[in-house]
Amino acid sequence: MEVKKMNGQDWLALEITVLSAESLKKPSSSVLWSPAPLRTYIAFSSSASTAEHRTRVDNTGAGNPTWHDTVRVPVDPAFLHGKEESDAAVHVSVLSKRALAGPARLGWCRISPADVIDGLHAPASRRHLSYALRVGSYGGRGHGVVHLEARLVGPMVEKPARELSQPKRSAREPEPEPWWGPVVVGIPVTARGAPVTVGGCGPRGELVLWRGY
Repeated sequence: MEVKKMNGQDWLALEITVLSAESLKKPSSSVLWSPAPLRTYIAFSSSASTAEHRTRVDNTGAGNPTWHDTVRVPVDPAFLHGKEESDAAVHVSVLSKRALAGPARLGWCRISPADVIDGLHAPASRRHLSYALRVGSYGGRGHGVVHLEARLVGPMVEKPARELSQPKRSAREPEPEPWWGPVVVGIPVTARGAPVTVGGCGPRGELVLWRGY
């Protein structure tokens, strides 16, 4: 999916490659479901776009689907500031397609700007991320983990973040000291059967995160 310039302005998007999910379960309210397996897909939304961004439906993986699909989700320029709590975050919904009703929501998570802009890597560098799913509007603990890769793309990536939020400085004014964003620390979840320690990486080098929103 290609993101184009709008009204002559530079654009910014989060390019997300959805790798897989594991240990997904039907919601507790699904007692009336048919015994058919889960048919899962992932949908993305952001404050910068009203369009639908989603993966294909995995009809065979049941609770452990794989996709390797890539989508580009437009994000607000505030994403470049790398803040932990931000309206610029990308919302991720894990859904299961049903034949006689709308999709069932299996869980959700959120890609925070701080997960991608950590002060240690270039914004355009690809990050390996894993998220434990949440359920409900209050973010209770759900079932399953989703694995993905993410990076920022677009002309705005080349601009320093401070250029977007600060006025131009005169030649005589000293440059401000560089500021590095907060480093994300994960709370352990189990990734593919291997325990993950706080602040550590999963078996493939991905960062495993547990967040409460």
